[in-house]
Amino acid sequence: MAASDSYANPLPNPPPVGEGVNGPLPNSPPLGEGVSPIDQPFFNPAGPTGMLLLHGFSSGPAQMREFGHFLAAVNVTNVGVMLAGHGTSPEDMRYTTWPDWYASVERGYQQLREYGCQRILVAGLSLGGTLALHLAAHQPLDGMVIINTPIYLPQFIKGAISLFGGAIPYLNKVFSDVREPVARVAQRGYSRTPVECYSSVVDLLAVVRSELPRITTPALIMYSRNDHVVMTPNSHHIYANLGSHDKHLIVLHRGYHVATVDYDKGDIFARSHDFIVKHGGLGVKSLTD
Repeated sequence: MAASDSYANPLPNPPPVGEGVNGPLPNSPPLGEGVSPIDQPFFNPAGPTGMLLLHGFSSGPAQMREFGHFLAAVNVTNVGVMLAGHGTSPEDMRYTTWPDWYASVERGYQQLREYGCQRILVAGLSLGGTLALHLAAHQPLDGMVIINTPIYLPQFIKGAISLFGGAIPYLNKVFSDVREPVARVAQRGYSRTPVECYSSVVDLLAVVRSELPRITTPALIMYSRNDHVVMTPNSHHIYANLGSHDKHLIVLHRGYHVATVDYDKGDIFARSHDFIVKHGGLGVKSLTD
């Protein structure tokens, strides 16, 4: 088990403001009233190693877009998936369940296969990490990077589901858990989330908890010490119960839950690069190239 100090930001050519998470787009819609042009699925073709990038619950690919820019710069092909029911409206999301979200993940995985990637890894943030674990239980992968990943829901969410049932269709999102102020403003996602979808998350987490012992994919598990959404014991439970012999638990010290756009993103990118290289990454450039 290891704890991280911060790496320098390794992104060779960060995307300009308006193309990534460095800043908001001009005239972009307010939270929950649509998605900006950056919050769309993406495909960055590069070398023979591929990485699937999975965003979090009720959010979108913008959470992973700068990660994708970084990977492409070091010659790693990557696909940023838009999970079913995301990126449109909470009303659309209401009619989806976790198998629909996972079907989006499978399509992204197959896209990397069809492109001809000889090595495939996955990286997921938050619920994207839970879906990455489920993918690892069902498809061959060369490695996975999971960040601030839930395996249990907070008790207050479970209580709200039980208490309100179908009486209240949506729960409001009260804050964006990003510490860096520009990235916090730039975050896009739904301002409210269907209660039925939280119930489906509960079902998914139960499935993935049962799968952990048989998942043997090499794993890099990272969590933010100051995460206000997914509590630290989730990552420790995953680490302790994962069947992988090659697994590493890293603590991130500076940012909050949406770590891929926060102060720890450089650490995440650099450690992910090293992990990809270690696990057979073909054609991956060094950070000094």
